[in-house]
Amino acid sequence: MHRIEAYATLAIIFIAIISILYLPFMFYLRKKGKSVIRQIGVLLWFCSVFLIGFATIFFVFPIEFNPMLRTFNLIPFDWLNAPNSTHQLVTEVIPNILMFIPFGIFTPIAFTKMRKFYKVALVTLLLTVSIETFQYFIGRSADIDDVLANLLGGIIGYGIFKIASLFLPAS
Repeated sequence: MHRIEAYATLAIIFIAIISILYLPFMFYLRKKGKSVIRQIGVLLWFCSVFLIGFATIFFVFPIEFNPMLRTFNLIPFDWLNAPNSTHQLVTEVIPNILMFIPFGIFTPIAFTKMRKFYKVALVTLLLTVSIETFQYFIGRSADIDDVLANLLGGIIGYGIFKIASLFLPAS
């Protein structure tokens, strides 16, 4: 458990650094008439992208570009047939969904041209396919279930954004 705590601490430190580095841009863009909500959305979008990259690529060391063992699963919902399917649901599927919810929320807040469902879904799909492809080449598994779970997370996040935008002022 110490390794996870160390990674979480490191992620928090990096998010704090990103936030501090972004503050001057936030004040500059605020003077240019950009809304505070949108600027915070941009900051949180950067943080969510960082956390996705951190959790999916940099969480496991060492990275090997010539791995001996790696897996590639193109069978959707294959984990349902495993004897420990509940364990996989809790440790792999649900975290993959949760990891992309902030991305789905903050993408349309940060980028006003990304406020359509299909645009957020497409960007989420491209990001997760890129991550899975990269993971395969660094010696980790590439799994269609991860792509589907991440996409579902991005869609749920977009749904939260749409519902919240009904009650909050436009940014």
